[in-house]
Amino acid sequence: MNLSRWIAALAATLITATALAHNTEFRRVCLLTGMQEVPPNASNADGCGAFVIDPINNKITYRIVVTNLSGAETAATIHGPAVPGANGPVLFALPLGAAKSGVITYPQSQEDLVLSAKMYVNIATNAFPAGEVRGQIVTHVASIDAAQEVPANGSGARGFGLFMYDNVANTLDYYIAYAGLSAAETAAHIHGFARIGVNAGVKHTLPAGNLKVGTWNFTDADEENLWNGMTYVNIHSTNFPGGEIRGQIVSTVVPIDGTQEVPANGSPGVGCGFVSLDLAGNNLAYDVRYANLTSAETAAHIHGFGGPTQNAGIKHTLPAGARKLGNWAYGAVQSDENLIKAGLTYFNIHTTNFPGGEIRGQLRPPFLPYCPADFNDDRFVNGDDFDDWASLFDAGALSADLNFDGFVNGDDFDFFAEHFESGC
Repeated sequence: MNLSRWIAALAATLITATALAHNTEFRRVCLLTGMQEVPPNASNADGCGAFVIDPINNKITYRIVVTNLSGAETAATIHGPAVPGANGPVLFALPLGAAKSGVITYPQSQEDLVLSAKMYVNIATNAFPAGEVRGQIVTHVASIDAAQEVPANGSGARGFGLFMYDNVANTLDYYIAYAGLSAAETAAHIHGFARIGVNAGVKHTLPAGNLKVGTWNFTDADEENLWNGMTYVNIHSTNFPGGEIRGQIVSTVVPIDGTQEVPANGSPGVGCGFVSLDLAGNNLAYDVRYANLTSAETAAHIHGFGGPTQNAGIKHTLPAGARKLGNWAYGAVQSDENLIKAGLTYFNIHTTNFPGGEIRGQLRPPFLPYCPADFNDDRFVNGDDFDDWASLFDAGALSADLNFDGFVNGDDFDFFAEHFESGC
């Protein structure tokens, strides 16, 4: 069906100017660790969270998972105002359980707290009544350990990094801590640009010491790579001069649980995925971890292309085991990359008890909130976006199905036009 003339006539009323693409949602993440508690503790529990902040309706949509707690969870809360390294009062109660999801409505007076890293998640247990694990709600996190070094080593040291990214000032504020190095620290840096599993040169020198607080002033040219998870923290030591522990700095954090399966199940299993996206290399790299499955893993994949309520075919096979480090070379097909950016892939862990999938996590890349009208991802909404989309529409290509209903038709044009008018 060739509707390009009809579409062009309608679009003429829209395409009269170029506007900078803007988002009406903000995304934040957290990494749950005992080391973030004040004072820190040595708990082996961990977890992660993903948050969507809607400043128009004053709502936070969240999904949080936690595992390996020392005992029964007694409370789960969001606190603030407090920066990393300080405690704050309770603002919101969260449900109990290894997997938590829901929507919080906040007063306008608290909006700055969630957008400026002054809120944190806190999970309490009997052994740690004030909090066993904590996770500051920030733009980027790094889970730091020896398994991410290239090559990996046997160090038992570990750490975390919390980051707040400012694309106006071109700054990345950081709060990094570690413990357990096998020898004295000799240097510490932010390296880039490289995905998970690849080494790269030094971009910024970090201060010495097991607590590092500061700011990296990056350039406009660095911005996209930084946002895509193409930088990492590296702590060098006498025993490991090339790096004893490393942590990828990512804004794509994927909570994985049974409630996201279609249909949902009651599995106690949960996991976290950390993702970096190498656009130049057409490669999605990942660090996936899980625990508490009901039976043995039989397979694990990245599936696509489908939204959170849809099942889809296999796109990439993940390595076996409770810790999966690897990469998916998805190829140079631009329409596939657009669908990845649109959040239409997911991790799926299959088991004997749940052959179709026991736990699942939708990948929501850092490009989200998705801006459909910025079809060519150049951060501007203009006639070039319309031309690119219209050519795919004429061909009946799946990537022209902007509303993801499985059909390419006039509804997709209406969807495009609505977002074009709003600037995104």
